[in-house]
Amino acid sequence: MLRNGIIRILTSLLLASTLLLASCGTFLARGSNSYGSGDYYKGTQANVQLLTTIGASGYEGYSTIFCWVTIVCPVAAIVTLPADMVVDTALLPYDSMN
Repeated sequence: MLRNGIIRILTSLLLASTLLLASCGTFLARGSNSYGSGDYYKGTQANVQLLTTIGASGYEGYSTIFCWVTIVCPVAAIVTLPADMVVDTALLPYDSMN
């Protein structure tokens, strides 16, 4: 009984952490400071800009360096990239209206 409860708790923690990490690039790109710069697929572009210095100007290159130093950031950005693509595809009509 105790083992089943622990397995359920660990499973729900894993699911909650996965949902919290899902599409973090989309939240970065559509936030108040707007990390992404494109018209379409803003979240995907924000992830690519965070992982590389493509399109970086000024101090934006430092965020890429900080991301790679933390080790967790590039892994999270790569893991959530498919979720960002799905969310960006779902938000295409909204992006085309704006």
